[in-house]
Amino acid sequence: MRSTLYPEKFVVVIPCYNCEQYIDQCLDSLLAQTFTNWTALVASDASTDATAEGVRPYLDDPRISLCRSPERQYLMGNTLTALRSLVLGPSDVVAILDGDDWIRPNCLEKLWQKHCQGYDLVYTDEDIQGQNYSFGGDILTTVPVRRQSWRFSHLRSFKGYLFRLLEDDTFRDAHGDYFRAAGDLALYLPMVELAGPEKVCFIREKLYYYRVHEKCNFKVRRREQLDNNWLIRSRPALVRQTAHFDFSETVTELGKHEIYALGQSVRAKYPRPFTVCVEHIIAQEEADSWRAYHNLWIEDGIFFMGKEQADDG
Repeated sequence: MRSTLYPEKFVVVIPCYNCEQYIDQCLDSLLAQTFTNWTALVASDASTDATAEGVRPYLDDPRISLCRSPERQYLMGNTLTALRSLVLGPSDVVAILDGDDWIRPNCLEKLWQKHCQGYDLVYTDEDIQGQNYSFGGDILTTVPVRRQSWRFSHLRSFKGYLFRLLEDDTFRDAHGDYFRAAGDLALYLPMVELAGPEKVCFIREKLYYYRVHEKCNFKVRRREQLDNNWLIRSRPALVRQTAHFDFSETVTELGKHEIYALGQSVRAKYPRPFTVCVEHIIAQEEADSWRAYHNLWIEDGIFFMGKEQADDG
């Protein structure tokens, strides 16, 4: 039993701006991973230092590539340009590793394992330089994610379909410009809404090292970060997506009183966090009587969809 969202590819996007002091440690940590089936795209945001020169020796590894923006796009714009340059399948896994940070040797392996188990948004805990705390934690399943305190620590990863479902406006501020600060909220809060809470997994291990220095966004653009935080949180929540499921089932003969039991039996067959689309085949003359029952969730992660039977005549 293999999910249609079982991952086949792992891509690490490394956005950076003037990271010449740190990029070698970042890439060395990537090369030291116990999980080796990855590719990486280093996205230099019009860096004015020797970041690109620092990356060049690593390009001998065919898994690593470099793209250089001719103009400054800032973190959100630079990250989006890199992501949109990738050919991503729905189940491909993407992680975003900042060019001034680094990861522990088993980080990608831990993420990959959880994605293989059916999770679609997976993140680890982190070490913050000079601090003995972390913001990382499990999401609250009973509270809208935009009303929760921030808990999405690095390293964060997601399946390709989640990014492809996001509209461009998601990443823009009130003036129509890409967010220059708090872009991580614009990316991950909507993804949680699209995926559903049971498809999100927090790994309680500090596998990411977050470097603190004077060029960090939270220091350089603190006011902008706070303003964008509340703008993003104030936007309407996205409806959970129904385009991508782990499995599908088909049913024909079914009474309306049997829907609840159907949801339970399907959930028993496919354990959490897998999602299932149950396609209910009905005759055309039955369609109207089923309108109030189709295209609804009948159990956590179990979607009930109606489909009219083809007319053979």
